[in-house]
Amino acid sequence: MELKDLADELEIISRVYERRFGVERTDDWLVLKLHEEVGELTQAYLAASGRSRDRGEEPGEADTAFRAELADVLAQLLLVARRFDVDLEAEVERKWFRWRHLVEPQDEDGVRTHVREAAAPGA
Repeated sequence: MELKDLADELEIISRVYERRFGVERTDDWLVLKLHEEVGELTQAYLAASGRSRDRGEEPGEADTAFRAELADVLAQLLLVARRFDVDLEAEVERKWFRWRHLVEPQDEDGVRTHVREAAAPGA
């Protein structure tokens, strides 16, 4: 799924959230909600890495919470980008991929192995 399509689907779900919980999804709310989600991600990371108080979670719950918060941050980020008409793919290309010419073989070690393995005959 393309990022734009994902953002459109998230917009629909976010509108359900607005309707169901009576939250007005203003520009400020979207950005502040992103900040809230990053805070929750930080909290979940600390729990998953054993650096917060024991909350009596079952094994694996902290990892599940961390994964869920990553999804929340991504979703909220895509909603903010959509609201402000930011093409994230183009911005990542402009901001990050301008460094492609500096990539050396060791920079790719272990990064794309799953892609190569899946494409290999008999995989």
